[in-house]
Amino acid sequence: MYRNILLGTDGSDHARTAAGHAIAAADCFDCTLHALYVIETRTAYDNAIVDRETVTANLREEGTAALEAVAQRAESEGVETVTAIEEGVPAEQICSYIEREGIDMVYLGERGQSEFKTVLLGSTSETVIHETEIPVVVL
Repeated sequence: MYRNILLGTDGSDHARTAAGHAIAAADCFDCTLHALYVIETRTAYDNAIVDRETVTANLREEGTAALEAVAQRAESEGVETVTAIEEGVPAEQICSYIEREGIDMVYLGERGQSEFKTVLLGSTSETVIHETEIPVVVL
């Protein structure tokens, strides 16, 4: 039924909760878990004082750590895992990844690292739900 499950993660508490459910589903359906971290490009360097390359490098480090945590957790459960870091608008990158990788189901946290960004920019989860036809589980 499912071959590829996507977990969109930003390392937040909600994303860690979603990771547990995504790993369990991937184990249950014996499918591959894809974990995706998106470096948000709309707000990371909106201040002239902040160096864009430094911010991107720091976010890439955070993403790598978040993805490594998911991969270790999944592999301890015997779940095959693919990880990726993309740059851009999270909802757009998630939807693009879904199409490109043939994803059958998505798991997302209800809120990410910054609830303030959600108010300003709109909900990534809500956008993904409306832009894709596959099941999206929001935790």
